[in-house]
Amino acid sequence: MSATPTKANKDDRLSIKSMSLKTACASFMIAFGMLTSAHATINCAGYLPNSYFERIENNVKFAGKLTEQADGSQQLQDLNGNVILDSLTDAYIVMDTYLLAKQQGQYGVANAAGEIIVPFEYDEIHIEPDIATSFIVSVGTTGIADNSENTSKQGIINRHGNWIYPLADARIQHAHYDPDYDQDFFTITDDKGLTGLLDDRGYWAVMPQYDSMRSLNACTGKPLYLHVRLQDKTALIDQNNDIIIPLATNQHIELFNSYGEVPLFLRSTLVAGSTAEGISEDIQDDIESAQIIDANGKLILSSDAPIKKLLYHQLYIYKQAGKIGLINDKGNVVLEPQFNSYRDDADEVWLEKQGKMLRLKHLINPE
Repeated sequence: MSATPTKANKDDRLSIKSMSLKTACASFMIAFGMLTSAHATINCAGYLPNSYFERIENNVKFAGKLTEQADGSQQLQDLNGNVILDSLTDAYIVMDTYLLAKQQGQYGVANAAGEIIVPFEYDEIHIEPDIATSFIVSVGTTGIADNSENTSKQGIINRHGNWIYPLADARIQHAHYDPDYDQDFFTITDDKGLTGLLDDRGYWAVMPQYDSMRSLNACTGKPLYLHVRLQDKTALIDQNNDIIIPLATNQHIELFNSYGEVPLFLRSTLVAGSTAEGISEDIQDDIESAQIIDANGKLILSSDAPIKKLLYHQLYIYKQAGKIGLINDKGNVVLEPQFNSYRDDADEVWLEKQGKMLRLKHLINPE
């Protein structure tokens, strides 16, 4: 670029490109019904940093075009109208880079020159729609819908047409995209039911050793943090398999925020025997106490009760020694614990101290 964009211009460009990506993703999912909730992918549209768009805006535009034929099939032609690939169906150009289509009833991927990246021999192909750096391929999936024997196999082929993970009795999902290194990560559950984290070079970031694994901060541009489960215990680890919050029973872990250099996590202690899942706001009755812990494992704040977000406010209620206080979404204390109770009327919040109900807005911004 001849001039350095201002922050406002960068933000505008990010907003516009994020919107276009979202539109493209929606169209893609309509065109390819195989992207179902049973094979969920992450969706990074709207979360990717400017560095990602600065890189892809320099990509060479797809040098081909799709044409509809009288029989309903499609052709990939070059810009001069010469036919490169014929007898295509359900064809779609992804990220202005790849052609994803069916040929003779099987899915495959090609580039604009017609070079085959993924052979047309798979029952399904799953991609992370905003990125499309790797392709999860499936065979033997046609019998699943009618409850017949599941003989499906999945594998991963990268953008160069090389196998990252060979076809196997495994369940594979996109877990994370690192825009700084243009790198994908996948969770893979093997035939023994153990789950690990694989990168798009074919290296295990975390060997298969957990019963389940869920990414907590995909698409943020920061190192990936994972909620893992082993039998009745849960833990928080990072993509290098370093332990942030050790395995323990009766604990619930979720991302609190990722605004700063170091993400914050909310660790809640559940009542004994609880099997509650979901976000903490939905399982308040199952929570005994809570902590905010940063990505280095440092304790930021403890609460003797659930940490609960106020309606219409970026503030949270916490409790210490029987008194209620407030923190913001960065984990900073806004009001020290000094209140006996509170009432949240959405647009107006009241805090009770020494028998008097006080307006929150007057406490934060005294007149």
